[in-house]
Amino acid sequence: MAKKKILIIVDMQKDFLTGPLGNEECRSTIDKVCEIVRTGDYDNIIFTKDTHNANYLSTAEGKKLPVEHCIEGSDGWEICDEVLEAVNEKYSKKYQTEFCKKTFGSTDMGIYLQREYGAGENLELYFVGVCTGICVINNVSIAKAFCPEADISVIEKACACVTPDSHKNAIEAMRTFMINII
Repeated sequence: MAKKKILIIVDMQKDFLTGPLGNEECRSTIDKVCEIVRTGDYDNIIFTKDTHNANYLSTAEGKKLPVEHCIEGSDGWEICDEVLEAVNEKYSKKYQTEFCKKTFGSTDMGIYLQREYGAGENLELYFVGVCTGICVINNVSIAKAFCPEADISVIEKACACVTPDSHKNAIEAMRTFMINII
């Protein structure tokens, strides 16, 4: 049986790229993610979206990171136009799945992957996106927990974090739990 290949695009939302939490490192991933989408051959594209409500500043996260971002329904909550256009050019909505997540990782994504692919013996997962040291690493960990037999890879050049050091630290941490860094 041929392995299913899934690209998981983590939090490529406007607020992390050009909005209040945007930075040059994260913006530099846009073209790289678009290239991976256009040149790859995936059976499904999964988007994760950081999703907060108007009460964000009173949440545990909001108290530690007091910057409103990714408020559901706002323009900054949306996937950046370039990435969305690249996906829509190549993949119909039938081959796109979206998970809104209230925290760093999406257990709904993990449940979906396990329900669809079991332990992941015939599954290849490829991760790209932003904040490597928070959201990417959390979603990779969840995928590993729900599909421990999947072949999981992080495409390093298409990920970024708040600083180059925090990105590098997350990449090294993922290596320790047997994630392929490509």
